[in-house]
Amino acid sequence: MTILTKTWNSIKRLLLPVAIIAVASLISYALVLAKPEPEKKPPTEIARHIRAVVAHKSKITLSVITQGTVKPKQTIELVPQVSGRIVYVSKKFVAGGRFKKGELILRLDPRDYHYAITALEARLSEGRQQLIREQAEGALARSEWQKLGKGKASALTLRKPQLANVRAKLKAAKANLDVARLNLERTEIRAPFNGLLATKNVDFGQFITVGTKIGKFYSTDVLEVRLPMSSLNLSQFDIAGLRAGRVKPDVTLTGRFANQEDYWKGRIVRTEGVVDVKTRIMFVVAQLRGKQLLSVKRQQPITIGEFVSAKIAGRTYNNIFKLPREVLRQGDQVLVIDKNNQLRTRIVTVIKSDRDYVVITKGLKEGDIVDTSQLGANVDGLLVKYDLGRGAPS
Repeated sequence: MTILTKTWNSIKRLLLPVAIIAVASLISYALVLAKPEPEKKPPTEIARHIRAVVAHKSKITLSVITQGTVKPKQTIELVPQVSGRIVYVSKKFVAGGRFKKGELILRLDPRDYHYAITALEARLSEGRQQLIREQAEGALARSEWQKLGKGKASALTLRKPQLANVRAKLKAAKANLDVARLNLERTEIRAPFNGLLATKNVDFGQFITVGTKIGKFYSTDVLEVRLPMSSLNLSQFDIAGLRAGRVKPDVTLTGRFANQEDYWKGRIVRTEGVVDVKTRIMFVVAQLRGKQLLSVKRQQPITIGEFVSAKIAGRTYNNIFKLPREVLRQGDQVLVIDKNNQLRTRIVTVIKSDRDYVVITKGLKEGDIVDTSQLGANVDGLLVKYDLGRGAPS
């Protein structure tokens, strides 16, 4: 075998595997080209299941819930205007004792004041005698001048200054007697109005002086409750009418006393007119008087110092929407489902909200379907299907 033959045989052994691989590759490529292409289908968006409510217009009277403590309209310190020893106290002169207007609470020893009146009455009697005497002397002086005098008589000659002096002293004596009688009246300390004695500081036999604090006295005819109101709360009322006295909104006060709940009907009568610089709160005042002091259910009197919640009737609105609190997103946005069942963001105007519902005046139309589910951000345009729930209670 020649060298050429050997070389050729070696080349054939090397090329044969390469040829086999090349033929196999061509066959595989041909098979791929011959494979039919798969049918192309457009991507399908899956609708998200949510809850929703239908927005319906309604007429709503808004109310504000707040709270406060029952206090008397009038609170005074009973103090004597004269000094003396206490010689009488009423059986009701105890903390919690109730008095009617003009009823005697206590009496001071009046004897010194009787003596003063007697002395001043005697002085007044002397003054009247002096006046009569001076008038007679003045008449005599006038008569004598007419008989003996010449020209015009002086006032001193006719005793006019002396008469004026006597009259002034008589007037002063009358005034002193009136003061003495008034001081005698003041030895009896009486209730200035229907009320309740909250504290008692003195007792029988004690000597008290002018200005001594006898006790604290509360009015029971008119009771009041100071109620804090935020700026949003105040917007629910005709605040100008309330300040001018034209409007007096109804208020229902609810309290629990002796483990029993009851409620009373009253009126908001005024604002205190000043916004607190720290809390930005203004107080309005609810007032109870007459039959309003008795509860609606059990006719029980409301108690001074009782803590009550207050529901105040506010403005009445027509054609507004009251929806569950869950519809609101980021303060002033809701999600409305359009005709293509996609979510769309709406900016709304909210005039009232609490943990249960919101009241919306602008941004919705009658029949709008509003989302109540809790969804994430960037859901505008999301395809949905929904179940309708109940709206907010009217």
